[in-house]
Amino acid sequence: MEEYVSSTITQTYVKPIIKEKYLLDPGNHESKYFKSHMSPWRFQLRQKLATYIKDQSIYLAQWQVKYRTPLRDKIFVYSALLGSHTFYVLCLPMPAWLGYYNNTKDLVYIIGLSIFISGFFKDFFCLPRPHSPPLERINLSESTAKEYGAPSSHTANAVGVSLYLLRLLYYNNEVTLVNKSLYASVILTYCVTLILGRLYCGMHGLFDIICGIVIGTMCMVGRTFIKEVVGARFQFSDYWWVPIASLTIYLTLLLNHVRPIDECPCFDDSVAFIGVISGLECSDWFIQYFGFQLVYNFSKSNLKTLLLRLIVGVPFLVIWKYIIGKPLVYFIVGKILGIKDDRMGRQLEIKKQKQLHTTECISFCGISKFDIITRFIIYSGIPFTVMLFTPIPISIVEKNLLY
Repeated sequence: MEEYVSSTITQTYVKPIIKEKYLLDPGNHESKYFKSHMSPWRFQLRQKLATYIKDQSIYLAQWQVKYRTPLRDKIFVYSALLGSHTFYVLCLPMPAWLGYYNNTKDLVYIIGLSIFISGFFKDFFCLPRPHSPPLERINLSESTAKEYGAPSSHTANAVGVSLYLLRLLYYNNEVTLVNKSLYASVILTYCVTLILGRLYCGMHGLFDIICGIVIGTMCMVGRTFIKEVVGARFQFSDYWWVPIASLTIYLTLLLNHVRPIDECPCFDDSVAFIGVISGLECSDWFIQYFGFQLVYNFSKSNLKTLLLRLIVGVPFLVIWKYIIGKPLVYFIVGKILGIKDDRMGRQLEIKKQKQLHTTECISFCGISKFDIITRFIIYSGIPFTVMLFTPIPISIVEKNLLY
């Protein structure tokens, strides 16, 4: 039966169907389309890399059919949430709320840079995801399927975080060998599940996965080097200009980000995570430069205190991001700084292009500088909320309920 299905897949999905179905996803236009929109050297690089993903969908579809079951569908589709944008926003503050502030900083850098670098290369090379059909996309987010394929940001995050945690575990002499083996098994299971899930769910091919592994490894090694070598020799908190430099450098990177050829939502996550990195640097500088004392009682951190801090802290994140942050930042950027709100113009252009091109992915419709700047500021406010604003109400609640 499996051999029959695989044979049917191979014989059924030929080029006429591919052209009709696949043009709705970015990266699937013919070579001459990209040649007319790219510089010669960028196009040549894309063409060379495209040879590594040629015909991958057929083989991945055969593999998917062979191993697919309802239970595995649920395991892989829901485990993918462990690498999602929302998961990181809600879970990255947890180590900080338990007293592991430096570990939180490391994880933010590793994850944020993995997202940014993988997003940059997605938009630069404009390589498609594996074709569906013959693969079936198993996912909870339609917008994710509308991104380019290589590299896999889920893989980059999973590898970077896993290597970081394994390194911490290796150098922790307080943990017994048995417990180290147990924790390492959990970390590796998380990593392998997230990576295999990208293949199983039809979201990425082997080339995407390999590129993600390389990026995740580089981000983890790079963060370790900067922290232990550069950070040991250069105290950023001693200089008043550090937050200005952080905001300027990261905003410049975002405003001059490489432009994709097709309309693609990859860039939104890059803006969000670069905003978090910049906010972390600025809030960390504030804490050290002004000698701000964190008021969490870290010496008594345990599961009970973590739950309490989640109950108090998470609503503060939601309040900042959706209730206070958006209207406040929009008012400051639009009314006080006088930056023109160009979001509507971009949306109208997208709507117009979709009406004209109903059977294919539309071309890139430009960026909204207003959206980049406001989104960047809103997300940069999350570290301030976690490290400077939530400690006070959390300490008050803990004092009255626990001590």
